[in-house]
Amino acid sequence: MPHCKKNISLPEQATSFTKDFLDLWVSDKEGIKIGRVSDLAIKMGEEFPTVSSVVVAVKLRISLFGYAKFEAVVPWRQVKSLNEKGIALRIAYSEVKTGKLEQGELLLKTNVMDQQIVDNEGRKILRVNDVKLKCFSEHLRLVGVEVGIKGLLYRLGAGRRLERLANQLNVKIIENIIMWDLVEQFDNEMKRIKLSISQEILKDLINL
Repeated sequence: MPHCKKNISLPEQATSFTKDFLDLWVSDKEGIKIGRVSDLAIKMGEEFPTVSSVVVAVKLRISLFGYAKFEAVVPWRQVKSLNEKGIALRIAYSEVKTGKLEQGELLLKTNVMDQQIVDNEGRKILRVNDVKLKCFSEHLRLVGVEVGIKGLLYRLGAGRRLERLANQLNVKIIENIIMWDLVEQFDNEMKRIKLSISQEILKDLINL
């Protein structure tokens, strides 16, 4: 497995935000589970934006009768290790703060998922069902968006069952991934992603 940085291991192929990151356990430096991943923040401005923060839905028992519940924003530099079992932080629970996003940061679940994709002429294509992430240049980066049925099924909770069935039948599920370097403009206010190519050219690249 390649490493984004020390102790960060992911499959060689691009990973799914919905399948591999959303609801992943997060532990502090003492190994105490403090909550689950509710979102990932990316820093815009690069061809393939870098994951810059982890948003954690903190839920931790602090007394016999009560829990601490809040949403924390943890900078990616505070991630010590990452694998399929969870994320381990470099800091203690007491150092985990509510925080806020920095200028230029966007959230994958909140700002990218469900966005309308349009071609270079403004014609509607499909909506984002999942986000693809990959390790390279020692960073975890957004490399593309999934617009097919596979991403949608994972969001509905049926993706793993579909994969098991496909494996039993020896059938390959084709993913419809639009690479992020085809994005010309990300308009968060209009809630749309504009591509640099036409709908016709895109059809030659993926199975629409």
